[in-house]
Amino acid sequence: MPGRVIWGSDWPHIPEGGRDTGELLELLADWVPDAAAREKILRDNPARLFGF
Repeated sequence: MPGRVIWGSDWPHIPEGGRDTGELLELLADWVPDAAAREKILRDNPARLFGF
C-alpha cells in the first residue's frame, strides 16, 4: 500500500530518541526495500497530497 503512505518527521527537532533523521531514513530502506515504493512514499505521494 505504498501509494497511500508519506514520510514524516519533526526534523530538526527529533526528541531525545538518540537517532538522527539520516539514521531513520536508512531504516526506511530496510522497512521498504523496493526503490519505486520509497519514491512514492518520499516524493510522489506528498507531491500529490500537497499539490507541488
